Amino acid sequence: MADTVRTEIEAGVAVVTIDSPPVNALDETTLEALGAAAARIADDEVSAAVLRGAGGKALAAGADLNELRGALGNRAVMEHHVGITRPVFSAWADLEVPVLAAVDGSAVGGGLELALVCDLIVAERTARLGFPEVKLGLIPGAGGTQRLPRRVGAATAMQMLILGKLLDAEEAREVGLVDIVVEEDAAASATELAARIAAGAGQAVRAAKRAVRAAAEQPLGQGLDFERELFLDVAMTADAREGASAFLERRAAEFKNR
Repeated sequence: MADTVRTEIEAGVAVVTIDSPPVNALDETTLEALGAAAARIADDEVSAAVLRGAGGKALAAGADLNELRGALGNRAVMEHHVGITRPVFSAWADLEVPVLAAVDGSAVGGGLELALVCDLIVAERTARLGFPEVKLGLIPGAGGTQRLPRRVGAATAMQMLILGKLLDAEEAREVGLVDIVVEEDAAASATELAARIAAGAGQAVRAAKRAVRAAAEQPLGQGLDFERELFLDVAMTADAREGASAFLERRAAEFKNR
């Protein structure tokens, strides 16, 4: 597993690199390694994570088409593939800490589905993103049809999914798919941003992530109740008191994640 996915942790930031040449296809070995990386992040003292692809061509290229071609038409084999993919993607989506996807060459198909489980997407200006599965007689099968509308809205998602059109980074930013566009080295920019997050008040950051995620899953009234409880929890922390004191004393806050 270490051959296809590497995890490096420094100063509370985990950088997870998919390294499965030539385009980081999500075969079973790589999926298993990604699941292990998510578990390590959940168990380690990590405050933010970056998910990136090696080689400069893609974050990930989705399913290995050589493997997929032989499986099409065999429902049992396809169910097995879906069965191992969904838990891995869910493990990343369920991480309490913010996760940033760094996209250089492309995030297409399963690669975009992987990016969509992240909280922020940083892409290089030359990157391409989209779901071309319909052109292969397929649809996304690892959350793309469900997570994309929640991020960009139903109308934009419908166009992307039924036309199979790829967007460049600026187009993706305009529709809300990409958060930050950079000229080069998306991984470095994402890692720098993750370091800023890791230096903040960890409990407040995690609470903010939980609150925003909940907004898409429950009615407004329930969401407001949930926000209230999260607010009261973080208001009791030492970091909240430190943040207020630092602001009033005009100094940099020294958060201790407690």
